[in-house]
Amino acid sequence: MKIIIAGIGKLGEYLAKELVNDGNEVTIIDEKASSSKDIVNNEDLFYINGNALDANTLKEASSEDTDLLISVMDKDEKNIMCSLLGRKLGVKKTIARIRTPEYSSSINLLKDELGLSMAINPELMTASHIAGILSIPNALDTTSFFKGRIHLIAIKVKETSTLNNMSINTLSKKSKANVIICAVEKGNDTIIPKGDTIIKAGDIIHVTGKRNDIYSFLRFANLVGEKNSKIMISGGSNISIYLAKMLTEMGMYVKIIEENVKRCKELSEELPNAMIINGDVSDQNLLYEEHIDEFDSFISLNSIDEENIIHSMFAKSVPVPNVITKINHINLDGIVEKADIDAIVTPHKIASNHIVRYVRAMSNSNNSSCESIYKFDKEKFEILEFNVKKGFDGLNIKLKDLNIKKNVLVVAILRNKEIFFPAGNDMIMKNDTVIIAVDENKNIKDIDDILE
Repeated sequence: MKIIIAGIGKLGEYLAKELVNDGNEVTIIDEKASSSKDIVNNEDLFYINGNALDANTLKEASSEDTDLLISVMDKDEKNIMCSLLGRKLGVKKTIARIRTPEYSSSINLLKDELGLSMAINPELMTASHIAGILSIPNALDTTSFFKGRIHLIAIKVKETSTLNNMSINTLSKKSKANVIICAVEKGNDTIIPKGDTIIKAGDIIHVTGKRNDIYSFLRFANLVGEKNSKIMISGGSNISIYLAKMLTEMGMYVKIIEENVKRCKELSEELPNAMIINGDVSDQNLLYEEHIDEFDSFISLNSIDEENIIHSMFAKSVPVPNVITKINHINLDGIVEKADIDAIVTPHKIASNHIVRYVRAMSNSNNSSCESIYKFDKEKFEILEFNVKKGFDGLNIKLKDLNIKKNVLVVAILRNKEIFFPAGNDMIMKNDTVIIAVDENKNIKDIDDILE
């Protein structure tokens, strides 16, 4: 597919690399594109130093035969105008980043008039992601598939867990919960497990199942945490506003600590059901005065990564049971790991996941449509959701008889509204929707790619 990306911020750069890796022809337009060494030195990318709101610049990028324009410039208004201009010049589909909370509800009403195929709000997506993590105590990460019918969570195995030193085969015999462990992180290595894989304390396991089965599994594994009911948020960002609204609607008590007085007044008006405190989160005395030790979760959502990490490390030392940190620079991942912070969220990664899902669905083959993609923070593996149409070489053959590539796992199948986790005697049939887990070294774009 031919794609134009307008804007070379964190999201634009990360997204460009992901889309190029998928085999798309990507052109980036930005007045400062040449300042990014990764863009200039990437031979698979085209870049134009120019203003994407200039019709001549878009024409230079061959907008008339472009499949998709993704506008992620620094202002919502620019992104809206760029999308309108792109459609006028012949771009088939457009995606615009819309960050302003006041615009979010209106944009959905005006998408058709604006020529928008999708409006993305990374802050809202990040808040939803965090709310999903908090809805399952002890979860480090969570997402859903089959339109929310099954969930995937990441959780760390403790010394006291029933799973410690247990093989996958033994687990499947002892646990009555209908779940699949689709990946296991062991230090810096992530593996797609086999029956003889041994789970150890300190491993992070990724478990797929229906919500009730996941809770049943967590009880069996002795990994059920205390329910999240009191949440402290550091920083009054837009993510904080979205998140606080979601959490208060879920019945949780939310306290936000923000240093700027004017912003505190705005937060108080936006969030009548949350407690807003004017103060510096770096002040440990303030945190103790606000009873940080009585909270179930601490979430650091300030604009500076280093501040988020330091505040989270302190919260972890209190200790607050569950600590979530937002970081924008992925090169800080190693530091965060050593800090033993429970969960990391990166807004541009979350937004990129959503866009890549959409692009993959647009460019699907006749055999299968990739409806969804989920890359995990360490990017050691991904989960793919395929709609099997026709022509798949493995149709109606037992999975145990298929020559499936190493480190590829068929996790779940949806057939005629029924979801099941397949065993060796099960088959993939036409019109099935299939979830596949693959490691970082596999380039799976079509379901045929899972076969040797």
